[in-house]
Amino acid sequence: MSRKFKKYYIGVDVGGTSIKFGVFGQNGTENKKFITKFSVETSFRKRNAERLITKDIFNAIDNYIEINDIGMTKRNIYGIGYAIPGPVVKNTVVRAVNINWKKKYDLVGATKKHYGKNVNVIVLNDGNAAALGEYNYYLKGKYQSMCLMTLGTAVGIGIIIDGKLVEGKHGIAGELSHLKVDHSKDALKCNCGNYGCLETVTGGKGIANVYNRMYHTNTAKVATDVIWPARKGNKKALAALEHSLGYLSMAISIIMLVYEPEIILIGGGVSHEGKFIIDIIKKSLKGKVFITKKLPKIVIAKLKNQAGMYGVVSEL
Repeated sequence: MSRKFKKYYIGVDVGGTSIKFGVFGQNGTENKKFITKFSVETSFRKRNAERLITKDIFNAIDNYIEINDIGMTKRNIYGIGYAIPGPVVKNTVVRAVNINWKKKYDLVGATKKHYGKNVNVIVLNDGNAAALGEYNYYLKGKYQSMCLMTLGTAVGIGIIIDGKLVEGKHGIAGELSHLKVDHSKDALKCNCGNYGCLETVTGGKGIANVYNRMYHTNTAKVATDVIWPARKGNKKALAALEHSLGYLSMAISIIMLVYEPEIILIGGGVSHEGKFIIDIIKKSLKGKVFITKKLPKIVIAKLKNQAGMYGVVSEL
């Protein structure tokens, strides 16, 4: 029988492809313990995406409450945290272009209405949430400043300086995923409305985009369609991957010059490729930063694509 807890917390990481849920338990004042995870597909909504995706989230949690064997009910859920792919200001989602949320949305109010006014709710940008997950669970006490670059379906970036999250007045500080890095005539349009943003040329979809444009094909659908052949020595795939990660190293060089974090973590699904990816990034970065020979430590994130759910729960 699974261990049961007095208090339960749920971390919800909303992505462009899937919505990931992490269930955590706590009995006293000890750290919240990860119990299990589950996920559902993110359904694209043409209209009312804010309300309808929220309904999908509630349905998934309610379904888990019905079938779980750990004793979790609506009454002993003490907190629900959300990692959202867009700017968040004071727990309010401003917009989230990758899931078609076009306007401000009170996710806190909707959650309290469904699960009770006493449930604690927090909403964070997904990149910031992931950074907090890595920092609070693994880096606090070892480093004062860090940056996490999450290469999922898109790109999420979170920055912590002097132990504090960098968010900005309107929630867009650190949103280098929407930095224009591709200035070619055929630069792809980003969901934000601009052309040539970082996430159009790197991350899960971006790596595939670069390969398809370089070789005038549509055979690459996701990053692994390029990464796996590159690992096996395919020269075309390797060239496309190096080109894509070159854009990422450009963003890293900007982060270095503005913040100079002690350590940079690479997370998300692409991070599963480990040292192979890190070596390409480091090689590219050496050709972009000349003011110093001391590059930051660049490593694979510990929590990989689960960092967001850990991050929001750590703040509850």
